[in-house]
Amino acid sequence: MVTVIDFLVRLVTSVLDLIVIFVTRVALSDPLTFVSFLVGAALTTASVGVLGYLALGALARELGIGGPETESGPTVDEEALS
Repeated sequence: MVTVIDFLVRLVTSVLDLIVIFVTRVALSDPLTFVSFLVGAALTTASVGVLGYLALGALARELGIGGPETESGPTVDEEALS
């Protein structure tokens, strides 16, 4: 039976092997491939970062952590002042 530690070690080594394969065999095979690889990686990283930022902000707001409240306090009635 595979333990959790064995699984995690295998997962990390597979990810590192995948990175080495992408860099050495795919990305460096052609300059245009390298540019498209970098653009794809940048777009993916940016979209994951924005989604993570929004998700963490929503979670923080639900927990009451974070910036000032956006709801305004009681409003002053114009007719009551006159």
